[in-house]
Amino acid sequence: MILLKTALHWNFKDVFRAPRLGLGKRMLVMLEANLIGYLIFLVLIYLGQMMDGLNFGQIWGENALLPFVPFWTLGISTKILGYLASLVWFMFIYTGFGAIAKITIKEFKGDLFYSSNDGWKYSLKKSFPIFMGPVSILLVIVFFVILAGVFGWLAHWPVLDILIYGLLFILFLPTAVFLVYSLFSFSVGLLYSPSIVACAEEDTMGSMFGSFTLLWNQPWRLILYSSLLLVLTFISFHILMLFLVLGFQFLEFVFGQSWLMGDTFYAVKATVLGLFPNLGFNHLVCYPNCAYGDWMVCLQQLLVGDMHTVTGGITTTITGVIVGIFSFIAMLLVPSYALSTLASGFATIFIVLTKFKDDDDLIERKDEDERKEEEEKEADEDETSEDSPDSDDTEDESDSPGDDASDEDESAPKNE
Repeated sequence: MILLKTALHWNFKDVFRAPRLGLGKRMLVMLEANLIGYLIFLVLIYLGQMMDGLNFGQIWGENALLPFVPFWTLGISTKILGYLASLVWFMFIYTGFGAIAKITIKEFKGDLFYSSNDGWKYSLKKSFPIFMGPVSILLVIVFFVILAGVFGWLAHWPVLDILIYGLLFILFLPTAVFLVYSLFSFSVGLLYSPSIVACAEEDTMGSMFGSFTLLWNQPWRLILYSSLLLVLTFISFHILMLFLVLGFQFLEFVFGQSWLMGDTFYAVKATVLGLFPNLGFNHLVCYPNCAYGDWMVCLQQLLVGDMHTVTGGITTTITGVIVGIFSFIAMLLVPSYALSTLASGFATIFIVLTKFKDDDDLIERKDEDERKEEEEKEADEDETSEDSPDSDDTEDESDSPGDDASDEDESAPKNE
């Protein structure tokens, strides 16, 4: 199969691909991660508040389907489960970063049929090095900090201060500098570990040292390219949000007309608002003034428009539930797109910087799937080559001179 590989510029221009790459199946990957994380968060927050003494009706009345409350200020069970839910949500997003990075380099290689499911399978299989890369750096930092604390405690005793702090100061200073550098490397690893594992197919140690070498060899390009990516993500994020807002406003403009759905439309809308009561619907702030604030609040404020206190029947309620669920998924697309843009951009930046750092074109390098495909192809060729000589030998044996000689010997006595 002939693959049309992507021709990169191998400079900052490639970062501008990120907003486009963030669309499509990459955005679907991040939407799936956010939906799974949201459902786990919803269940655990409800469970925590019920363990703290609230009943289901009280929780539903305050939160409904959006329990985005300051759980750290609530009961102990809600705190524990809230932090746990947040961690699980982050882990799904971080694993999604690995899936998107794999999809991105596969597309650069020309494999446009590499699906989101394939990306998820690969990222889940490689989840240990993805997470343990930055965690390993953090463990190194924690180890040296604890060691410094032990030496500091010993050095406050007389005489030991000379032996420990005085004589070993020549070791303490470079160690402290290394720790500062490790903190920056941890930040790099936190952002680029999924890309390092997915694009370069590194293990835990490779992810760890890849973060150090990336910062050491390409610091200015790393900072400039990452900053450019953040700016592009911010702009793309608000553009998508604006289009989504305009789409909702258009639906309200059409279906809210009195000679069409009229009050039924606003009854459906009231049901939707009842499902998600914690998004700040009633604050009258326009989009341009709140673009730098809480985007979910801003989006909801624009979606509300002029509310009418109307009620509907059972069919209206069912319609409101359906519309509310789909509207929430649509709104979840906005942060999902921003995250997928970041993940695609980080993968692209890592591929470009690896070319500068190691003179290694990761697009041309054969990955695990390509090597496996070549091995299978070679195995098929070997089987074919093994089959063809057998048939030739059979034909040769049937026409061998020895057979002709035996036939002549058998016919000789008859002639005599």
